[in-house]
Amino acid sequence: MQENKQRMQKKRTISTSAIVKAALLATISIVLTRFLSLMLVLGGLPALRVGVGSIPLIMSGMMFGPVVGGITGVVADIVGYMINPMGGTYFPGFTVSAALYGVIAGILFKTFKIQNMKINFNLVNAVVMALFGVGLFVLMLSSDTLIFEGGKFIMNDTSALPVIVLMVLVTALFIAIPFAMSSRFKNKIGQLNFDKIAFAVNITYVINALLLNTLWLSIMFDKGFMVFLPGRVIAAVITIPLYTLIIFTLGKFVNLLEQ
Repeated sequence: MQENKQRMQKKRTISTSAIVKAALLATISIVLTRFLSLMLVLGGLPALRVGVGSIPLIMSGMMFGPVVGGITGVVADIVGYMINPMGGTYFPGFTVSAALYGVIAGILFKTFKIQNMKINFNLVNAVVMALFGVGLFVLMLSSDTLIFEGGKFIMNDTSALPVIVLMVLVTALFIAIPFAMSSRFKNKIGQLNFDKIAFAVNITYVINALLLNTLWLSIMFDKGFMVFLPGRVIAAVITIPLYTLIIFTLGKFVNLLEQ
């Protein structure tokens, strides 16, 4: 009886700790999203928010599981909108997306426990980033930034050349970085593998930012899905590796799998 009582007290302590830390992560997400992010115009509309406000939501899911992670996302989005709507209209779809950042990360690390899997996710990440590169190339062709003429590719819009070079370099680096980082830390006990974090970020970002949020924007502004998608794909090439590097670095100081 005494042992059961002590066990229940321990569970309550962990639960209280999780709530407090999740609330802190929600607060950090609100500040990063509502005050330290940049809104860019796509298709003549403010449709791409550039920032790192989703990182605390992913971390909440990793640390406390899908339920707490999902609640963290809901609270961060609703309270954040009440504090600073950033000139936009509230749309519940974005609340769903915010929740899914925590839910998906929680399922991967708490339900499936991918951190314990022997599968090397580096190849998966390389394929995903290579697909982004191919997608960027197709977008350049479809937007006539690149044209195929006389058996060779011609740069039709030279002002886009620096951006294209940057995207190619970032894509190549992010394909190579997981292999190097995983090799460096593979023998360190308690170190969350870089490739697992990259996989989680890839999945959450593609589902939420590229698919769902693009869908919500097309519904809100009554525009075609493809009006918003190209710019968001380009942003993903930088955002995904940035998210991964930040979470991996924070993992050196914070126990991301503490519960």
